[in-house]
Amino acid sequence: MLVMNKTLIIHSVNNIDYIPALERWFARHHCPEVLAQAPWLTRYVMYRVLPPAKGMEELGFLNYRVHENLCLDVEARRSLRGLLAMTPEPMENAMKVAIANIPAEPTEDFFGQQMGHNDKAFIRFITVFSYPKGVTREEGEDWFLNVHVPEVCRLPGLLRFFSHKTYDKFYSPIPLSDDVPDFADFNQQGLFFHKWNRVCEMWFEHNSAWTNAFVDNPPQWTKPAWATRDTYPFVEPMIDFVCTSILERPDQDMLKHYEGYIF
Repeated sequence: MLVMNKTLIIHSVNNIDYIPALERWFARHHCPEVLAQAPWLTRYVMYRVLPPAKGMEELGFLNYRVHENLCLDVEARRSLRGLLAMTPEPMENAMKVAIANIPAEPTEDFFGQQMGHNDKAFIRFITVFSYPKGVTREEGEDWFLNVHVPEVCRLPGLLRFFSHKTYDKFYSPIPLSDDVPDFADFNQQGLFFHKWNRVCEMWFEHNSAWTNAFVDNPPQWTKPAWATRDTYPFVEPMIDFVCTSILERPDQDMLKHYEGYIF
C-alpha cells in the first residue's frame, strides 16, 4: 500500500547576515537541484518563519525557513534513490537543519476539527520532538496521548491541534554510508540525523495568543517520570525538541512557480 510521505525540513540560520546569500543559494542552486533529482515530488513549498512569540526562543526555536515536500510513496524518497552531489551552502555552518519524515495526513486529530477556512487567520506553531534516550516509544506515547494531549487541548486561545507520528523506520535525510561526498547539501552534524518521534501543530490567532497560552496562563502541566527538565517541553530544546512558527500558506511553490533564477 502506498503511503504518501511528507518531508518537513526546518532551517535555522546561525547568523542573520547569511540570509541574502542563502536565499540566492536556495533559488539559484538547491531548489532546482532538488527538482531535478526528485521528479516524483507532488508538492515542494517553502514557508518563511515568523518572528518568534515571546517565550518561543527558549524552546529551541528554528528561525529561518520551512520546506515541505510530498511524494506519493515513502519508499520513493530522494535519499533512498541515492544522492548526487549538490551545490554546497555558500558558507560553512550556515544553518542548523531538522528533518522529519511523516505521513502526509495527521495520524491523530485532537482539537478544532470544525474550524473552517474562513474562520480566524492564524499562526502555525510546529513542534518536532523525540523521547529521551532510554525511554521507549511506548512509554513516551502513553504520556503524550493520555496525559499531555488533554492538557494541550485546554490551552487558552487554542484553535487547532493535530499530530503526525513519525515512521518507525528511520528514513535518513541522506544515505548513511561512507561514500557520501563531503560537499553533499547541508551540514551533516547535530540535528540533521536526529530520529524524531512526533511532529505537532498548534494554531493560535497570533503571537500574543501563543504567549498568553504558554507563558502567561499555561495549564498545570503534568511532567512525565522520564522528563529531562522540569518545565515544558520536558525534554531538552535543540536536543530532543525544536519548534518554529509559520503562516497558513507558503510564500513559494517551486513546482508551480519556479522558472529559473531571475534577478
